Amino acid sequence: MPTKAALNLVPATSLASDLLIVGGGVLGLWAAKYAVDAGLKVTLIDKKRCGSGGSRGLLGALAPHLPNAMNDKKRFQLHALDELPGLVAQLEERSGLSAHYGQTGRLMPIRVKGFQKRVDRCIEESAANWDLGARSYTFEQVDVKRYEGWINPDLAPMGLAFDSLSARVVPRSFMQVLFASVMDRIEIIENCELVSFDQQKGSARMRDGRVILADNVVLAAGYETYDLLQPLVSATLGHGVKGHSSLFELDGVSQMPSLYDNGVYIVPHGDGTVAVGSSSQNEWSDGAAVNEGHCQPYIIKAKELCPALQKAKFLSHWAGVRPRSYAKDPIVGALDDRGSVHVLTGGFKISFGIAHRLAQALVERLVGAEPKVFLPPSYEVAYHLAEATKDNRGDK
Repeated sequence: MPTKAALNLVPATSLASDLLIVGGGVLGLWAAKYAVDAGLKVTLIDKKRCGSGGSRGLLGALAPHLPNAMNDKKRFQLHALDELPGLVAQLEERSGLSAHYGQTGRLMPIRVKGFQKRVDRCIEESAANWDLGARSYTFEQVDVKRYEGWINPDLAPMGLAFDSLSARVVPRSFMQVLFASVMDRIEIIENCELVSFDQQKGSARMRDGRVILADNVVLAAGYETYDLLQPLVSATLGHGVKGHSSLFELDGVSQMPSLYDNGVYIVPHGDGTVAVGSSSQNEWSDGAAVNEGHCQPYIIKAKELCPALQKAKFLSHWAGVRPRSYAKDPIVGALDDRGSVHVLTGGFKISFGIAHRLAQALVERLVGAEPKVFLPPSYEVAYHLAEATKDNRGDK
């Protein structure tokens, strides 16, 4: 994405805005989009470059929870994935770029009777749970012969589960589209690190001494948000999980469904590439350092699952850190009753599919608009603070 210099964004010593957004990843940029649409003057800062953190991954799998035993979180994600095609089309029209979005579905091999029973429940319940009136989505069982050459039949002895709700996107292309849609409407300052925010004065101080005046601040700095929050709430609400993924060149498969099996994803993109992943590490020293030893296990499994990958050309590996709250869910909303510090982080593996809806809910509250998006209770800041208190008491 363009740098600050390329954008000719040279900030003054003191800059005043209605809203300061800390973090230029997928959540921060969506928040900027909704905030500027609501008429706010927005400044967005990033410690490095926009889209250089966890949002720079390779997979781009936009996969839903299974449609059985629906709850608030599953419904929230369902509506988010349903909204996304229209929103992406709007962003692409404004930016003139392509996110390589496609609602191509997902395949999962059925190997054991336990999963077969779950598939049966999903098929039965999806007709009602995934029916949104104007649009509905299917969950079905299909014959492995339908995808001959794409999936190893020996690994799907009982057939395949297929859902039509799953989609895929090229994450870096999507970030370029999202960035381009807001870059001429907000102030963007890269290589700029927040040190402190004075709620009384509405004053944010940067590492280099610059000051930004803002009525509100949104902390959307990925896993680093937890460190920014710690002195404010006297608790640690989450941590960073390092992950790896890998990219291959493979023509002719861009419209094939994604494959998922036992933690391994194979995602055909619309640009002639296929992404494979991923790994997870709770302990790490360098979040951006690629360790091929963490890549090879999922690549071996992926090539066994998908015969077409045997002839794919390797392009690159990626390593990065994604935010994961200790209470498992995203954290969204005002930090306290003063309402000037807001949190927007913690989507972990599902951020790209729900980021827009999380950001919309936060901005609606921030500007006092009639809410159109209602958050699951476990996404609320108060829930996460309560869970942290339980942890400190040793109740968990």
